[in-house]
Order: sequence, then structure tokens, then C-alpha cells
Amino acid sequence: MSFNRYIPTEYRQNLSKYKYSGIDESLLSRYVLGPYWTKLVTFFPITMAPNTITGLGFLCVVANLLTMFYFAPDMTGVCPSWAYYSFGIGLFVYQSLDAIDGKQARRTGTSGPLGELFDHGCDALNTSLEVILAANALQLNQSWWTILSHFLTLANFYLSTWEEYHTGTLYLSAFSGPVEGILLIVILFLITGFFGTGIWLHTVRSYLGLSPDFLPMIPDLQLNHFFVSIGTIGLLGNILTGFQHVIKARKDKNLPVAPALVGVLPYIGSSLVAFFWLNASPQIVNEHLVPWTLYIGLSFGYTVGLMITAHVTHQPFPLFNISFVPLLFGAFNANLPAFGFERLFGAHMEDIYLWSCLAFSAAAYAHFAINVVNDLCDYFDIWCFTIKHPKKAE
Repeated sequence: MSFNRYIPTEYRQNLSKYKYSGIDESLLSRYVLGPYWTKLVTFFPITMAPNTITGLGFLCVVANLLTMFYFAPDMTGVCPSWAYYSFGIGLFVYQSLDAIDGKQARRTGTSGPLGELFDHGCDALNTSLEVILAANALQLNQSWWTILSHFLTLANFYLSTWEEYHTGTLYLSAFSGPVEGILLIVILFLITGFFGTGIWLHTVRSYLGLSPDFLPMIPDLQLNHFFVSIGTIGLLGNILTGFQHVIKARKDKNLPVAPALVGVLPYIGSSLVAFFWLNASPQIVNEHLVPWTLYIGLSFGYTVGLMITAHVTHQPFPLFNISFVPLLFGAFNANLPAFGFERLFGAHMEDIYLWSCLAFSAAAYAHFAINVVNDLCDYFDIWCFTIKHPKKAE
């Protein structure tokens, strides 16, 4: 067996010790979606691999993204009504298939760390793709509001993965992103298809028929900006809950808390670096947000993939990786004039650099995914998208 840089030899045996642990406190999952998912999985043949089901769901999101790019390649145009309906349907299908892959794994006797890695990998990429789709539907377009919404969604995902690494359990609260959050976005897509994108440009007071003087101390935000603001409040709640779970888990194991808290610094640090780059290069925000969002999304997928791999193999928490390098260099170049130096390449070349960053992150992510999937398949003597050793249903 050749050396794998992502799963060193001394950690491979930990793959056999891995067992998934999850807590879902959602009433919607328990009483509505749960029975639906239990019934839905029975429509899939016992010979279909769980990862194939997940992959089919992710392809629905990719199809939605391609549809949007056809009608609004820069995110700022308006798509036909049917397209927004398809965005909602596609996301709901993705959620459904993503929810039943674990049930299919138990039916087929194929549960294991590969399923979690594949599932979380698709979820991480889907997060950024849905930001692009929602930004178009809500008419956030290329703006700092889209940047903020991207930051909020990635922060929630990073926090959840960091929490799972240190507690060994994936916690889903009474209102979580994978359940209620996705359904909320589905509803937003369907509303956009029915009423048009213009509905999100109304202010909250005008939409509710209130006087502009009503509660003047509260800003009268547009509906699209209001939803992003609500997301900010939700993130604060998730931060508090996540920190409580991690601190308790560390204390229960008689381990120091500080080293665990260091794990949030990579996301905070990379977010600050991204802000300094965008602040020095506003043309990215206003003109080149598509390659930026795709690049950041793939880099995030790579980072989260390393975290999940470390979790299932009990490796040290990854604090730095190569996906940060293009981000650091881009911010460094953009801010050189602030220190009295000329940029190494001008603003007119930044679009090309962003697409280069996207290609770099895509190559890095592909290298990671192929190597880890092949290593896990070799270790467990399985295949990724087909069932190598069929077993009877449980």
C-alpha cells in the first residue's frame, strides 16, 4: 500500500473504530420528514449504493446551477418563473436523497466512514452553490450582502464540523440548516417563482403595510436583506451552542479546552484575509463574484474534507492547508499599495487570477477526494458507487 498524505499509515487502523453518532432535535424531522424519508428509501433497490443516491441528489443542484448560469451568467439577471420552481424542487430532492443515504446504508449493510465523507463533501459544496442560486432569486446579486450570506452559511457548516470533531457527535438543533434551513430556502425559491424576484426588494414596513414612522429606531430593511440579517442572529445562537457542546465534551474527557477552541481560528483567519482582499479590490464584489464564490466554495470543501477525514481517523485537527495559499497571496497583492508598493498584478488581472484560483482549488479538491475515496475503498474492500459485497437487508 502506497503512502497516502491524507490518511497516514499510522492512522488507517482507526477507520475500523469509527461509528457515526448523531442527535437530531428537530420536531419536523421526527414527526413529518422522518416518516417520509423512511418510506422514500423503500423505493430504491437494495442493490443501489448509498453514495449513488447522494450523488444523484447533488446532480440536481448542479443542474439548477447550470440553469441559472444560462439565464443569468453573472448572477444579476432574472430567470424564468419555472427555473425558480425547479431550484426549489431540486433542492428538496437533494435534501431527501441526502437524508436517506444513511438509511440505505443500513438496509444494505454498507455503513462506514466513506459514506460520511461523501455525504459531508456534497453538503459542503452544495452550501456554496445554493448561495449563488439564492442570491439570484433574492436579487442580492453581486454585493456585500451575498458575501455576508456566504460567510454565514459556511460559518455554520464549519462550526458544525468542528463541533463533531471534538464531541464525536453531529448535533442538529431544533432549527438546523440541513432540515429547516433547507426547507426555508425551498419556500423562498417557490415564492420567487410565483411572485417574481421583485417581491424581495420591498421593505419590511411596506410589505406589512406599516407607516415609515413605525418603530423609527429599527432600520427598514428590504426583505432580502432582512433574511440575511436573521441568518446573522441564527449564527450567533449556533456559535453559543457549539461552544457549549465542545467545552462540555472536553471537560468530560479531562482534556484542556483551549486547544479545541484554536480550531475555529482557521475559519476566522481566512475570513478576515478574504475581507481585506475584497475591501482592497471592490471590483471583485461588484463584477467577479461568481468565480470568487466558486473558488471559496471549493476551498471550503477541501478544508472541511480534511476536518472530516481527521475526525474519522482520529488525526490531529488540521489548522492549515494549501487552499489558503491563493487566498493569502491575493490579499497580499491587493493590499500592497496600502504599504507604498505597487501590486504584483493590477486590478484588471484579478479576474484571471480568480479563475486560476478556482482551477487550483478544483485540482486540490479532486486530488483529495480521489485519494481518500480510493484509500477507503482499498481498506474496506468496497466500491464507492456500487455495492461490491451485497448483504441481506436488515
